[in-house]
Amino acid sequence: MKTGPIQAKSVLGLEIGSVNTRGFLFDIVENSYRLIASSSAPSTYLYPLLDIGDAIYEVVTRIQEITGRALMEKNGALILPTLPSGEGVDQFFITTSCVPSLNVVAAGLLNDVSLDSARKLGNAAYGNLVETIGINDRRPFNLQMDAVLKARPDLIILAGGTDNGATRSLLRTAELITAALNLLPRAIRPQILYCGNQVLSSQLRDAFERFTTVRTAPNIRPALEEENLEPALAELNAMIMERMFEQIGGLKRISPVCTAPPQLSNQGFLQMIKFLGRQYDPLKGVLGVDVGANHSMAAYSSDQVSILNTFNFGLGSGVEELLRKSEIRDISRWLTSSVSDAVVSDFLWNRSLYPLSVAATKDETAIEQAALRQVLRLMMMDLEKREVLPSSRFDPIVLSGSTISHVLDPVRSLFLALDGIQPLGISPLILDKHGILPLLGAIASKNPLLAVQVLESTAFTNLATAVSIISKARVGSSLLHARLDYADGNYFEVEVKQGSIISLPLPSGSSGMLRLQPTRRVEIEEMALSREPIKVRGGVCGVVLDARGRPIMLPEDAGRRIDLLKEWEFLLGAA
Repeated sequence: MKTGPIQAKSVLGLEIGSVNTRGFLFDIVENSYRLIASSSAPSTYLYPLLDIGDAIYEVVTRIQEITGRALMEKNGALILPTLPSGEGVDQFFITTSCVPSLNVVAAGLLNDVSLDSARKLGNAAYGNLVETIGINDRRPFNLQMDAVLKARPDLIILAGGTDNGATRSLLRTAELITAALNLLPRAIRPQILYCGNQVLSSQLRDAFERFTTVRTAPNIRPALEEENLEPALAELNAMIMERMFEQIGGLKRISPVCTAPPQLSNQGFLQMIKFLGRQYDPLKGVLGVDVGANHSMAAYSSDQVSILNTFNFGLGSGVEELLRKSEIRDISRWLTSSVSDAVVSDFLWNRSLYPLSVAATKDETAIEQAALRQVLRLMMMDLEKREVLPSSRFDPIVLSGSTISHVLDPVRSLFLALDGIQPLGISPLILDKHGILPLLGAIASKNPLLAVQVLESTAFTNLATAVSIISKARVGSSLLHARLDYADGNYFEVEVKQGSIISLPLPSGSSGMLRLQPTRRVEIEEMALSREPIKVRGGVCGVVLDARGRPIMLPEDAGRRIDLLKEWEFLLGAA
């Protein structure tokens, strides 16, 4: 590898996904970091190549062709750092989501305390939470052990007891796990992550290490009213990365070249949402959603709390899990043409088998986008069921992932988000056009300036500020009068009726004062219904007043439903 002067200006980042490997080159333009070029190629970690290096070589080669700048030597090695001639890059980062799904068992004591925290930890990982064990479990010891054995876990998370407390109950749970480990062949024994009462940490580690590998972390519930997931989440991610180094060909080989160790995509995503959570309204918090091929993720952060949830469904191989959790009717109801449920089902099952396939017709594109709505809807329903979101109102909502960003029309991207997420209150929506948010999180550990400056660049699009207006009035009834005052003294007025969706023009980078005067009882936000105007930020779709209700109800009659969907698209200006 060639060497040169050390000065972090140019940065190469790779996102190794389950379907595609994407590369991004950042550099300083006019004293600020910008995204210079990007490229994509099918990932090659699966059969027949079984090595990520082939896709990486193709991606970097394409970036060289786009920029006319040499990044690799003739033997394929990256040139690090940049040479005086301008060849090479100064920093190199990798994030990856090509993670084999793990079966996770969460074990704790009280359902609403340590076991709840263990569940949150399991839900943050790339995998399935397949079983939970707690002291309130009424199943006898042998049936609990049978449940663990039947789950065939790859990982067991054991928590419980405040520090210096509940040792007997925790030892009984550890005894159950030890008995299960003893019955399993060594080749398929799960790893253990212990994050409970620290007094027992050494004792339980010694007991478990007779059977399997163990990691320990600080107590995730050091006190009844205190929860601390971050150290345990870091250990959990380290365990997953160790598995990936063994299972993903080429990852261990390329790791020493990276400026920071390769990182899981969901962790980079969480880091950026945490950063944004400190910048916006602390009473609401930031919601980030990313829809991928095999997995999807949602992260929430405010100045008080940060939460990550990773879901085992998406729009590639993850469609299989999506279809298990959904009725075809849940997806086909969003179509604006008469396509049979059988056609929808066949297309989606085919996508699960061939995730590299693309929509080739208008109907297939519509089915793909309808499935995206259902992915977002399931994510929000699962988050509500898990009761992990401190707030149901967000400022802003950040949309990431290639399935969202590859929608060519930003109005359509907004429509999909509003239909799927169905936000409450007043929520700005921001689109990560290139799906780089996870990578920026990884880069921020060594180069925070780049992450901040790219966030403020054109790599992100302000879609709109969405105002959700909820009422029990009949469809077509007048709900309120809205007036948007512009900085130049002009204004725009409109009457909002139940069941409608309206866009008020307000360009990106601009702000205006929105006045809402209800003509009947409606629910938005306290500040929105006061006599004082509220400041709103603009976007490519302006300010959107969404009075379609929550949840959005669609007519059962196919003809009326299609007409209504087309009317909404027309009102919002979707192509």
